[in-house]
Formats: sequence, structure tokens, C-alpha cells
Amino acid sequence: MLIIHMDSGLGNQMLDYAEYLVIKKMNPERDCYLENLIYELPHKAGMFSMWNGYELERIFGIKVPNIKEKFGEEAWQRILKSVEESEFWHEDWNFAPYIIEAFAKEGLTLVNFCGDKRVKINRRKTLLHVARSWLTKFFQTRFGYTVKRYLRKLLRSYIIGKENKITGDIFQSYPKDSFVGHSLALRFRGFGVEIIIDELREVFCFPPITDAKNLEILGKITSTNSVAIHARRSDLLFMNDYCYRFGYFKRAVRYIKKKVKEPVFFFFCDEQSAGWCEENEKIFGLDYRKDKVFFVDWNKGTDSFRDMQLMAECKHNIYTESSFGIWGGLLNRNPGKITCAPDPLIVAMKSF
Repeated sequence: MLIIHMDSGLGNQMLDYAEYLVIKKMNPERDCYLENLIYELPHKAGMFSMWNGYELERIFGIKVPNIKEKFGEEAWQRILKSVEESEFWHEDWNFAPYIIEAFAKEGLTLVNFCGDKRVKINRRKTLLHVARSWLTKFFQTRFGYTVKRYLRKLLRSYIIGKENKITGDIFQSYPKDSFVGHSLALRFRGFGVEIIIDELREVFCFPPITDAKNLEILGKITSTNSVAIHARRSDLLFMNDYCYRFGYFKRAVRYIKKKVKEPVFFFFCDEQSAGWCEENEKIFGLDYRKDKVFFVDWNKGTDSFRDMQLMAECKHNIYTESSFGIWGGLLNRNPGKITCAPDPLIVAMKSF
């Protein structure tokens, strides 16, 4: 038995499901189950948002065997209570050991392939760890970011492996009943998403657009040299602030303008980011008086997936480290597409 963990928003759910498919292919004789119990926990201070809950079945009609089905209701409630009381979110989202311990109390013993961050949290601060901390702060400066960007380009082949070497725990045969998945590695170059991308494009088939507003913008997208810019600042600024501070969008837009005739830019923003993007055109290397620009900021709540659907219909894509934006590029079927990412390791044609 293999149990694949899932949590977070739609983009990460799709990455986790992609891992589920790979794990099933690598372990054809094993029963594979999804575990997504975090969606049943009450949201508490310090937890990442689960946005609109589990969405794969509602949006794509995907049905996966869930490990919850193997437990009675009382046992499942004990599992939920045990995991909630662990407050794993205060340990850098260290869910794996506590979920495994909760399962073990109910008679299901699993080998942990998702790691245990308590080892990292409790170890002494050696000189090496202090140096890593200093480097992290250095790379958050403009000069440090530039150094990091060029070093990653230079060492990209070394980091991801030569000759498109497939790495990561998902590409293996597991010897025992195991708790696996949620590595999110398939968003990186060299980790094998290209092997199953055609299958994923068939599985991740969005429901037809029927409302007038999205149909109108879809018409503009399909009739122009459309370029999607995913600029979600509010909840992901802690990850992507360097994209706005250190010129990533300017470099990507400049490249697009060199390669694409009469590009039309479509911003996909949450409502908290749209106003900021409208007021900071220079951050994006655009002139809103001369460039053709549209803002898409009305798809909210359970309709948020429409933004990903529309991004995938654009001819080209500019995205950050957000898995939601990355999927917009991965699902784009345009054979001549240009996809831009800020990090050389993220799946994209170009990095800036």
C-alpha cells in the first residue's frame, strides 16, 4: 500500500496528482491511495491557506481512492484530532511524522518517505548552518540575487543531472507500505514532467467557459499574440518578492517584445494585487498608454481556476514560482509558445 499526501491550493494539488500518476506507473502491483486530511482540519494561526479546499474532483472530475475509506468514522475522527493536536504547522509544515503516528495508532504502519523536519529543527547550529543562513540573507539582496541567478544557470546541468536524468523519490519502486508524495518536484527541470505531460493535459480538462465576461476575454486571448503574466502578490509575496524588486518581469517582457510581433499582455491577479499592478507599470517594463494590456481579476473563490484555464489559452506565459502560474504554461498547447520563469531550475523555455 502506498499513500500519497496532498495539501494546499489547486496548483499544488495538480502537482501532487501528477506524482500520484507517476508513483502508480512505477509501482503497478501496489494499491495507491490519496491522503488529503488537512482539508478537514480547522484553519488555525500559522497554517498555510487551503484556499478553496480539495478541488480536483469538482473541477476535473478526478476520482482517486482515498485512504479515509479504509477507516471507520470514529477511527478517522481520532486521526484528525491527533494530527490537529500536533500543530505541525509550527514546525515548518512538518505534517508527515504526525500523520504517520496517527495512522499507526489505528493499526496502519507506514515507512516515511516525506521526511521529518524535527531533525533539522533540533540539530545544533554548526558553522555550516550559520554560513547557509548568511548566504540566504545575501541572496535576498539585489547583488546576491544576481549572483545566484547566474550561478544557477552555470550549474543547472549539475543540479538537475546530466542528460535529463530523472531523480526524486517518486521515480522508484517502494519496498514497503509507505507514505510518499508532495515533493512538488515536477515543477522543476529534469524531474520528468515531460514524460506524462500529454496525459496530464487530457486529465486536466477544464469545464467549458459559459459566462459572458470570461468568454469576452477568451476571444481577445485567442485572436491576438496573447501573453499571460501571472502576478499574484498577496499570499505568495514571501516567495516571489524578488521578481518584483530585481527586474525579472522587465527582462521577461523585453524578451517577449523582441520575439513576438504585437504582443498583447493579460495580467492574471487576485483582487488584492490588481490595483498594485495597475499602478506599477514600470516594474513590468510596460507602458500602459502604448502597450496593449488587459487585467483579469474577477475570477474569485471557487471560480479561481478560470484564471489558470485562460492562462493556458494564451500564446505565451510569464510566471513566477507559483505552481498555479506554472500550470498555465504547462497546459499551454501552443507549439511555438515562449514560457518565462525567474529561476533556471523551474520548468520553462527561458529564465530571467
